[in-house]
Amino acid sequence: MKNIFKLEVKKQLLAAVLLLVPALAPAFECPQKGSQEKAEDCPWAGAARLAAGRSAAETEKILLAHAPGLLQQLDADRSNQALLKLWGESINFDELANGEIVSPDILAFIAGRLGAAQPRGKLMHAGAEHTYGYLFSLLPTKFGFKRARWVKPDIEDGLGLPRGSAGPLAKGGGTLLSNITCLTGGIALKDDPAAWALLKQACAACAPAIKKFSFAGVKRSRLTEEVKLAGGRKVVLRTDFVPFSGDFGGNSHLLIYSVYDSALKQAYLISAFPVNSGFAQNALALSGLGEGKPVQTRYNAHVEGLTNAGKFKGTRSVVLLEK
Repeated sequence: MKNIFKLEVKKQLLAAVLLLVPALAPAFECPQKGSQEKAEDCPWAGAARLAAGRSAAETEKILLAHAPGLLQQLDADRSNQALLKLWGESINFDELANGEIVSPDILAFIAGRLGAAQPRGKLMHAGAEHTYGYLFSLLPTKFGFKRARWVKPDIEDGLGLPRGSAGPLAKGGGTLLSNITCLTGGIALKDDPAAWALLKQACAACAPAIKKFSFAGVKRSRLTEEVKLAGGRKVVLRTDFVPFSGDFGGNSHLLIYSVYDSALKQAYLISAFPVNSGFAQNALALSGLGEGKPVQTRYNAHVEGLTNAGKFKGTRSVVLLEK
């Protein structure tokens, strides 16, 4: 009788779990058989499959089960709203891979937990999507999955940072979003007083190793693409290439993409990822520099009045920065 009673209790508990999180019957599988996934893609890809199409309450339970530390990071970032003001908007669609990058339901959950603006169709807060959101991307690209930039150690090794300090587990302190904001903003936003003031607030909670590196002098090459829009509005697309100390995972530079918009009177971040030497050389090639050159947003950035708003020509130039 005792065994029968225990079995019945277990059945009732299982039924209750399935009632709270409907259709969790599909087993957590990561890496998925027959896919490009590797151990480094887990638990993120598995959790993404379970969370796609779920409500916020269901997604929270899934993350509690498979990635509990991430919820703590999102909650910590919610109290650090200066972080959110340092990022622009991105498009949740990859034109090269021709597909949606992250499930809109997952992006909506992340935005809600962070206290960021909810997605507007395909438009999403760039910092939220390019950090936490990309962890849950199931879209294969010719460069691999979007999460590779955070789950692989190429950036950390290339810049001499402690392993895990710029990753999703935020080893050494901070959060994924705060550490990446501090790292990329500390390099790319130094020339913008408004952004720099916000950055000093945002980086108070960053990992010490990240803060020490990004606030020091970092040499990099910057591609600027300046265009004038209606009403005299000036938009400058800035692509910084920070050299690694060697070749790591086939990559030689950290690319940081940011935008200055005179309408906002502030520069802001869009994206960051490692690239190889050929990519950097092609982007900085002399043949693409000068006046009257085509200017367009890249790396899934959305700039109102510029992105998909027609063909624009402006000035493209390259400078070497050391501060």
